[in-house]
Amino acid sequence: MIQIRLSEDERNRLKEYRNTRDSVLSERCLYILLSDEGKSVPDIAEQTKRNEHTVRFRLKQYQKGGTERLKGISPPGRPPVKGVKIYPIILEIIPESPGKYGYIEAGWTVNMLKDYLKREGIGVGAGTVKRV
Repeated sequence: MIQIRLSEDERNRLKEYRNTRDSVLSERCLYILLSDEGKSVPDIAEQTKRNEHTVRFRLKQYQKGGTERLKGISPPGRPPVKGVKIYPIILEIIPESPGKYGYIEAGWTVNMLKDYLKREGIGVGAGTVKRV
């Protein structure tokens, strides 16, 4: 069981971060503050509607490096590649009429953008196009 005990200074710093515009950092700080109040990982997960694994991971990160560790952790997994690659392409064609590229529609749709990228040799899913 992970239980974090904070000093008054640490508690105040975390409360300040809770009031920032960075909602991700704010939520991570909430996990720590709730743990300091004596709540268990399952209780924190239920209250914040997050997975217990996520809460446990963030508590461990705080134990290893304090608030700095909460700020700079990248999400696990491979970094996005296709989204970064297709962003400038979509940004370039979106202001144009789809007719200029051989489509009959008046405005771009996700499937049309996906098809256009496929014709350009870039196979992407609809989810990637939507995120971009």
